[in-house]
Amino acid sequence: MRIKEIIKPRNLIATLVLLICIGGGSFYYLKDNFHPITTGEAYRSAQLDRDEFEFFIKRHQIKSVLNLRGSTPGEDWYKEEMQVCSDLNIAHYDLALSATREPTPEEVKKLIEIFNAAPRPLLLHCKAGADRSGLAAAMWKVVVDREQKAEAEKQLSIFFGHLPFGDTAAMDNFFASWNPTTK
Repeated sequence: MRIKEIIKPRNLIATLVLLICIGGGSFYYLKDNFHPITTGEAYRSAQLDRDEFEFFIKRHQIKSVLNLRGSTPGEDWYKEEMQVCSDLNIAHYDLALSATREPTPEEVKKLIEIFNAAPRPLLLHCKAGADRSGLAAAMWKVVVDREQKAEAEKQLSIFFGHLPFGDTAAMDNFFASWNPTTK
């Protein structure tokens, strides 16, 4: 593609949007993507390395961790996470959600059970802290904080690295059709 073609207004806008999406997603993937959902009650993040994990647990007095990637005992990151939780007496929960398919009714039920049972503050995470964590955070805002869905939906945004198209649109599609009264 020639530079003149890229500079055409429609191509320039498309190129800028693409660069922002790629850059935004990469930025959050490379960082910890740690954010409060409800300060003092719940936080969200990407997969943290041991030092980051211990830092945020101590800084925010985290009492429980919800791993949305599922139990993977053979993985180094999982062994580290479990060891830190054991060493610091942190409750640990595993729930295998997919970023590319809508959660099942059983997964939704389990997620809400964990919300209700987990000692606070809770840290929930997935790999990048964008898609699965975004959906779980939005559901927390509705179920626990009693926030309106339109407000809670902000947890599923590019600000956290979530893109509402492609395979991960499953998170947005589920949340849009989810009826929290049936849980």
